[in-house]
Parts: sequence; structure tokens; C-alpha cells
Amino acid sequence: MVNFNLARAEFPIMKQMAFLDAACVSIPPERAVQAVKEFAQYAATCTEESSSAHHVAMDKKRQKAYEEITKLINASTEEIALVESTTHGLNIAANSIKLPFGSKILISDLEFLQVPIPWSMQKDRGVEIALVKNRAGRVLVEDFESAIDDKVKMIVISSVQWCTGWLTDLKSLGELCRQKGIYLVVDAIHQVGAINLDLSKIHVDILTAGGHKWLNSPFGCGFLYVNKEILKQLNPIFWGYLNLGEPEGGWPTYFGTPSITPVRDWNFIETARRFEIGGTSNYPGAIALGESLSLFNELGIENIEKHNVELADYLIAGLHEVGATVITPAVPGHRSALVIFRFYDDINLENELLKDLHRNNVYVAMRFTSNVGGIRVSCHFFNNKDDVNALLAQLKVAYNKKKPDYQS
Repeated sequence: MVNFNLARAEFPIMKQMAFLDAACVSIPPERAVQAVKEFAQYAATCTEESSSAHHVAMDKKRQKAYEEITKLINASTEEIALVESTTHGLNIAANSIKLPFGSKILISDLEFLQVPIPWSMQKDRGVEIALVKNRAGRVLVEDFESAIDDKVKMIVISSVQWCTGWLTDLKSLGELCRQKGIYLVVDAIHQVGAINLDLSKIHVDILTAGGHKWLNSPFGCGFLYVNKEILKQLNPIFWGYLNLGEPEGGWPTYFGTPSITPVRDWNFIETARRFEIGGTSNYPGAIALGESLSLFNELGIENIEKHNVELADYLIAGLHEVGATVITPAVPGHRSALVIFRFYDDINLENELLKDLHRNNVYVAMRFTSNVGGIRVSCHFFNNKDDVNALLAQLKVAYNKKKPDYQS
């Protein structure tokens, strides 16, 4: 049986606050914190036979991150690269996929601003971005299909919308893109780690997610998925020597070979790792990410999703009781771990409420796009009903303040 109480114990800060904001910048489990401390101590010493061997050993410590990511999203090892963030991954996608001049890209009008930015900077290539309007917070595949014309060469979308919690039907969207012969690039920052994502069953060309939100690893390392079917079609925007195949005998032997030359025909690896910087890496970030993800894989992403959605349902029921307006669409098959609500019509009062929640150690956020959004709550596996009840208790206080006094 999955023990979420044991998992919660890896987050001692939960004894002091109701942290319900994994969708902003989350907190790492103790195993990741300890791994970073151990690496810092390791880096401060040179226990290997040489400093060259020490450098190679540090790089190998990143391997666990690749393995845990592959398990979590059910992808092939060759399809995974480590990147700094979702922003980094989206920029790789925008600059590695060379679209014909005058191409059109479709995005939802609810997207976080980073989603379109890399393509917005390609006006010199005639790239046009077209907004597909949401329907009361819902982002529908049929609306994207209706917007496709001969100029559309790509859809860029968040698998979960940050200001409504809407879970995109990626399977249907992927099939649509495959049929139309257009690229599908996905920002999965609000899905991976919170809601199951099985890439063996979904067609996506490129998908990326930073580690600092639902993956509980705020150390500057996330991942990039590149579908192996398109690997050879794309050109990296970075070229580093560590993107080459390892030379015979390893790099320390190669560097000590008198006949090497700085210029020759290079053979780069044919996996997603060719999209990495290819130089000295963010070792602490990768190590922490691997450790954090090991906790996800021990719990099982299906179990985490069930826990998160049930907790979100519990929250939604409580929000209705205190008179809040739930913004998150209650549509089966489109539920994520995010719940967004409004308590006041006046945004100034809403902001005061947010400050009150923070003063009472209830951590949530406020998010809007295109006049859609509100107070956003993230229900994650280290949360329980006590955290939700702490939020609802504060809302009940606010409700009693705003309701009319009928006895006067």
C-alpha cells in the first residue's frame, strides 16, 4: 500500500505551514536536499585518482536523472535530454525546428507568456502566432482543428493550463497533428509529476518541463523529450564536445593523446542529448532531480494522480460550501491537480485575501490570463486534507466577514 504520510515526512516544512503552491516553486524532499549536500562535499574534495577522473565521475552522477525521467513518462532513453528549465526547452524547440517562411503557429489564449515568446521573436522568418480562444476556461481540440489552415505548421500548448487547471486532451491533439503533418510542442510543467503522462501512448514531437514545480526539484534542472521519429530532422542550437560520442579510452585518455587536433569532422550522438549544452553541466540540479523523481517512481504516478485529484475534489466541495466561485472546469477527463477559484469580484479584496492566507501560513497563488483565473491551489502528493482544511478555515473567516448580518 502506498504510504503518502511517509512521503510527507520528507517535507518537514509541512509541519509549519499548509504549502499548497507546488505550481509556483515547490519544495524538495529531504533525499534531494541531502544529495545536494553530499555532492557539495564531494566537489570540495578530490577522492578520484586524478582531477580528470573527478570531472568524469561528477558527470556520471547525472545518470540517475535520465533513468527516473524515462520511468516517469514512459519514454525511451534516447529521447531524453537534461535542460535548465521549461524556458530552455521551449527555446530549443523554437530554434531547432526550422519552419518554412510565413508559417503560422497556434496557441491558446490562456497560455503563460513564455509559451509563445521564442516564436514571437521569429518575425524576421515570417512566423505568425494565432490565438485559439478558450471556452469558459476550456481549451478544446476541435477549436484548434477549426483554426488549422495551410499556413499552420505547429501547435504549441501547455498540457495543463496554468490559470484554469484544464487538462488538454493530448492524445486527440497528437493524432490531429500527426494527421495534418504539423508539429506538436508541449509545455508539460503543470502535468508531469502531478498527473500521469504516458508518452508511449501519445504522439508529441517535443515536450519539456522544468523541475522546480511539481517535480519538487528547484535547483535549475528539468528535461526535454524529443520524439525519436524526428531526432534526425532537427539541428541543435548548441554544439558542445560532450555531445560527441565518447572517444576510445575515455576523455582523460583522449586529452593526453599528442596527435589530437582541434579541428576535424565530428560525429555527434544521435539521441536527444545532442540538444544539451554539451559542456560542464549543472551537476547539483541533475542530482537533485534524480533523487526527487525517485520518490515519484516509488509512489507510482498513477497513485499520485489519484491522490491529487481526490484532494482537489475535496477542496472543490469545500469551496462551494464557503461560497467561492470555482473557475476550474469540472469536466471528466480534463481534471488536473490545480484548482482555481474566485472569492470576491473586487480584485483588490481578492489580493487582500491572498495576503491574509499567507500571513496565516497558507501558501497559494494568484494567476490570470485573458481575464480568466483567480486564486490558484496546487494539490500535490505531500498534501493532505489538513492542508486543505487550513485553507477552508481561513475562507470561512472571510465568508463570515462578507455575508450580511441578518440579525441586526
